Amino acid sequence: MVDIWGICPGRFSKRNRLTTKGIDEMLSKLVPHEGPVPENQRREFGEHYRELAAVQKAVPPPQAVAPAFAPVSGDRQEVVMVGSAGQRILTAGEILCLAGLHAGLNVTQKNDYDITVLRGPSISEMILSPQAIDYTGSQRPSVVVALGPEGVARRKKTFAALDATGTVIQAAGVDVPAGRARVHRVDFKGQGFKATDWALASLGVMSKLGVAIRPEMLEAALAARLKGEALAGALETVRRVEPGQWL
Repeated sequence: MVDIWGICPGRFSKRNRLTTKGIDEMLSKLVPHEGPVPENQRREFGEHYRELAAVQKAVPPPQAVAPAFAPVSGDRQEVVMVGSAGQRILTAGEILCLAGLHAGLNVTQKNDYDITVLRGPSISEMILSPQAIDYTGSQRPSVVVALGPEGVARRKKTFAALDATGTVIQAAGVDVPAGRARVHRVDFKGQGFKATDWALASLGVMSKLGVAIRPEMLEAALAARLKGEALAGALETVRRVEPGQWL
């Protein structure tokens, strides 16, 4: 039995004419029905699924990424990107993981975001490690990329956990809590990048600083993830971004 209360609240945007009131009005006009609904009568799911699965072709093994580059470090690297919804942080995290795969590393990605659309924090935690990864949570990040106040506010404790060996890549105009980590500030807006490109540009900064990834790893990841104009634009972004300065 499925008990539906309403559609996702994140979809109640100005352009959506469907509202909770409208749903209630449509339901009130339906003729009450008792007993089984003929068009919903079907075979038991598990039995039918096993029957169909038995005649399917075997699933091919997952695609693999052949290592082509040496990793930056032989140690486990934890990277946390914190920002705002709409900055494509989750996509940048995926690309960072692909860059790690091209260096033969084990990688994981764990995301955190609200159900609202284009509002609220957006956070992605990545681990790049030459060893097997048993626990996917970030305990002591090597790098924290701060791109938006919402994400920074959500992960204040992450900044406090950083020691003197950690690095914070801070977008100009985004305040971060004081701590022991080294801070590297980059004026993405001043360099002409839209907020939607800051996360990708921050990967370019990391590669040029030699933090977690190298330029060749990043460009190989972009080529594996994007095609055509999207790839050309992404390569232009990571190549053009200026690394900024240490504070």
